[in-house]
Amino acid sequence: MRFILYAAGTLHASELAESARRLDWELVAAVRNMPEFPVPGDVAPVVDVDDLSPEMLGLPFAVAQTTPEQRRAAIADAHRRGFATAATLVDPTSTVASTATLGAGCYVGAAAVLGAAVRAGAGCLVNRSCSIAHHVVLGDHATTGPGVVVAGSCRIDDQAFLGTGAVLTPGVHVGEGAVVGAGAVVLSDVEARTVVVGNPARRLRRR
Repeated sequence: MRFILYAAGTLHASELAESARRLDWELVAAVRNMPEFPVPGDVAPVVDVDDLSPEMLGLPFAVAQTTPEQRRAAIADAHRRGFATAATLVDPTSTVASTATLGAGCYVGAAAVLGAAVRAGAGCLVNRSCSIAHHVVLGDHATTGPGVVVAGSCRIDDQAFLGTGAVLTPGVHVGEGAVVGAGAVVLSDVEARTVVVGNPARRLRRR
């Protein structure tokens, strides 16, 4: 499959490009939409956003930005520029249950595991080596850092962010726009737009 990497000015673009190579997808171009953020040199031929051709606009696109806000904004910007299809990219070293569903524009990184009946909304990022257990719901643009462990029946709402190595115990609900700090162990629900840290996780502040 041929595709475009949009908003490629992030080092995480290298991860997505590696996944594409393992899938034998052809990365046609890496689009630089913000000149102040350079595209990593190992990704693909770089194209400025104003130089997109009609052929490129007809290809599916993927976004490698790593925070929910960045991903949401980049996907919206790509659609405004004329892209129609957000590609869902699943690294072939990951394991995704046959009953899991992934929305448009999701990226599942290397060695991740998604269990039975997981539902991931549009633009989700499940980073490398994450373990997402059965019946977990990830809202639109929800994002996990590397090595996150989410136990069964948890719900992570739209644009929530789980930092590297965070752990959610069964049935926890993380509200919209909330942030769970790296290494936090979450034993109870997290309110929307709240930042929690520590083991056990405690509220640090409101966003």
